[in-house]
Amino acid sequence: MTNTHSKPAPGSKEKRSVEEGRPPGENEIALIEQRALRVSSAGALVLAVMGIGFAIHSGSEAILLDGLFSALGFFMALMTLYVSRLVRRPDDDRFQYGYSHFAPLINVLKSLVMSVLCIFALLAAISTLLAGGQAMAVGSALVYALGATLLGAGLWLYLRAAARRCGSTLVSLDARAARMDMFLSAAVLASFALGWFSLGTGLERHIDYLDPGVVAVLCLVSLPVPLKILWTNGREALLLAPETAVQESVIGRIEAALEGFPVADHRIRMVKLGKVLGVTLHLQPAD
Repeated sequence: MTNTHSKPAPGSKEKRSVEEGRPPGENEIALIEQRALRVSSAGALVLAVMGIGFAIHSGSEAILLDGLFSALGFFMALMTLYVSRLVRRPDDDRFQYGYSHFAPLINVLKSLVMSVLCIFALLAAISTLLAGGQAMAVGSALVYALGATLLGAGLWLYLRAAARRCGSTLVSLDARAARMDMFLSAAVLASFALGWFSLGTGLERHIDYLDPGVVAVLCLVSLPVPLKILWTNGREALLLAPETAVQESVIGRIEAALEGFPVADHRIRMVKLGKVLGVTLHLQPAD
């Protein structure tokens, strides 16, 4: 298995080529990835502080869930930033196939924690609904939801563009998390706006059910996202074979290259770890 790495080396030449839109080189990819992960961690920290602060003030479980997702995103972004540097190290005597397997491992951890958080929040929301709902300050919740939605949208668009630019699975996962966080904030905004307009009408007696109801719906909608990430990266962490299309492409190229060589039989084994595809070829010479 061959794995080639290079360390980030930001410079004026790399920056100019990124600005001019040319395909980035290895050093530029590392630069884009590192910058995107730093922005991701900073944005998640701001959203977490906003969410938890407004949740304490308004008493909203939906805002608390949003803030906890952002807090989780912040700590995971710090881990991802470290792993992004780690996977670029060359192989050594201890890790003879390199450090690429740390990328799917951190993604598995992220998605697992997100899934558990969704499940616990869903159970808490159902319990609150059965208990008669929960009173909250709709006005402050609206202020938070609007700010968090706008900030989350900007963060998601930036990370999505960076992920497409550098092809990093780590940045791509952060972009998905930012998108989910943005949708959470947007749903909170829409529901609390509805609650605001219902004040002074006959519907305001149902406002206490609004917050736990929003939490329950958001959890049910959001849960498939981390579960899908867990499934995809879990396959890589368990060293399962890559997708059939990838296998067929690699096998076809190898068999075409072997034509004309005295080979009686061959066996191909492969595994995908993050951006690295490892291929082992066993050959049996012809007599």
